[in-house]
Amino acid sequence: MIRSSRLALTCLACIWLLAVAAPSPAEEPMRVDLVQDLHWQDHHFVMTNWFYRYKGNDPAAQVRILAERGYDGVVLSLKDEPRRWRMLPAYLEALEEHGMTLTGIHTRFYVEDESYPEVVKKNLPLLEGTKALLIPSVGSRTNLSRTDPEVVERAAKILREMSDDARRFGLGGVDMYTHVDAWVETIDDAIRAAKAADRRNVGTIFHLHHFQATNSTDLAGTLRRAKPYLMCVIIQGTDEDRATHKILGEGSFDMVPLVRTLREMDYRGPLGTMGFTQSGDIPGKLERARKAWDAIKQEALERER
Repeated sequence: MIRSSRLALTCLACIWLLAVAAPSPAEEPMRVDLVQDLHWQDHHFVMTNWFYRYKGNDPAAQVRILAERGYDGVVLSLKDEPRRWRMLPAYLEALEEHGMTLTGIHTRFYVEDESYPEVVKKNLPLLEGTKALLIPSVGSRTNLSRTDPEVVERAAKILREMSDDARRFGLGGVDMYTHVDAWVETIDDAIRAAKAADRRNVGTIFHLHHFQATNSTDLAGTLRRAKPYLMCVIIQGTDEDRATHKILGEGSFDMVPLVRTLREMDYRGPLGTMGFTQSGDIPGKLERARKAWDAIKQEALERER
């Protein structure tokens, strides 16, 4: 009888240990490798769409302005436009001069093209060893279904091609850019494509503006669902009830809970800000946005203690 009781207790203990050891949905393991070692607490980047209306053809001036204001890295907004890609050597020279990091390059491809643009491919040798992310917007010219398995596989084939090239040139990976009205519009679209690609260097960004613009809800839940594939986070000032283009520190949206969620879920990749539509005193706005980020980060970390 004692022996039977001990056996029963042992079985119960084993069941309990297995239950404790089993990961919860929030603890799903990482499906991508963050090889850049650019933690958001130490690396704050800027997208160069800040400069669309100010010194847009002067990479040296753009990088100098960012360096003087204490930014750590840059995501170049080059997409699939040859005229922007022609500025890549000047950007790289300026980044080296100021000791800044090329965090990534925002690119673009369309599912119907069956490959990604030649203008991107021919510039990859210039990026060799930088660990920069390739951050493609994924579009469809004919409004292809986002969930049809055959269409998803077509996109995944292109992502795998980019993945192979990223590995060959020592880049940080392929990080899909969620964008309203694109084929990859939401985090769920990106996760679906990343799962189909099935590569450790293919993941997604979280983009606050496009999260709001698609009327998405449950910010914390979306971030946690994205976590296994999350390689980069992009934020900007906005309002609580609608997607607006403002600079950090402006608008009614409280950024601290978002950053606190990143801290709680142990996100370890880079975080930066975009400035699409910004005009006027860009250097002054970048100065204010940097100070706002420092305050947001400090408050989010203090609330954790």
